Amino acid sequence: MSDTEPAGIEEVEEDAARIAELVKHFEESKDWETQEKVFELLERIDHMHRICVWRIYQVTTELGGTGLMDRIRQDPVIKTLFVLYDLISPDSPHGPVQREPEL
Repeated sequence: MSDTEPAGIEEVEEDAARIAELVKHFEESKDWETQEKVFELLERIDHMHRICVWRIYQVTTELGGTGLMDRIRQDPVIKTLFVLYDLISPDSPHGPVQREPEL
């Protein structure tokens, strides 16, 4: 993929699978200090991204209206992101999760 081409759902799924492999590797590691630092890093990245993605979702919802949000939820890559951050339900193609995600 070039820097100008948008990623497809296949690439997102490949990255997710590789991330899962790496997490498993570190979970099984006996290097406890490194393991602790890696998981702290992951938690901090998740926290930062969760705040930013939640704000993008709020602004898009406020300014874009129902039609834009329906269209965004149809995009498999964006839907994956919003599901990962508990913004929409994985089972519902249109409905948002009714609670704010834990930040």
